[in-house]
Amino acid sequence: MITEVHHTDAWKYIAAMPDNSVSAIITDPMYKDTVNMPELLRVCSGNIVMFCDPRYRFFAPDEVALWMKPPSSKNTSRHLAHPWEEILILRRGADVYNADLESANYNGIYYDILQGKRDHPFEKPATLCERLVHIYTNPGDIVFDPFFGSGAILKAAAKLGRRALGCEMDAGHFSKFVEGMAG
Repeated sequence: MITEVHHTDAWKYIAAMPDNSVSAIITDPMYKDTVNMPELLRVCSGNIVMFCDPRYRFFAPDEVALWMKPPSSKNTSRHLAHPWEEILILRRGADVYNADLESANYNGIYYDILQGKRDHPFEKPATLCERLVHIYTNPGDIVFDPFFGSGAILKAAAKLGRRALGCEMDAGHFSKFVEGMAG
């Protein structure tokens, strides 16, 4: 179940949130944007897991995992391709780390691919989102994705018995997600 989604600027929403109001933040912000880590740390009582381009780290993580993207001409420009994204992990609070999956899920290098057509230009595979939610949160936790885009993280959280909270500023992505949840 999706607990709550908001069509709003995430930073305005976060500014109004009480301290320690979410159990974990798992998100994929725009890579060249600025991330207000003090505000995320204020509202989150647990782990923060964030996708990022290796050239634009948002914070100094405790651990770094890698998502190895399938080869694609989309990943190239006039420079070499960037066939991976980093997943920054900041361990906080009770330091949730559920180790009850097959051991290969913990090697920190993931090769998941999208199944079917992409709903969002930067969508992450459902299997990868589910793995991160499972490892870094507990059932009943509130998982917050302040930049939910396709909603893959929110869907993973709901599927795994976590409460899902998200913000999306883009009206088209927000509407598509809400319509998909209703249908």
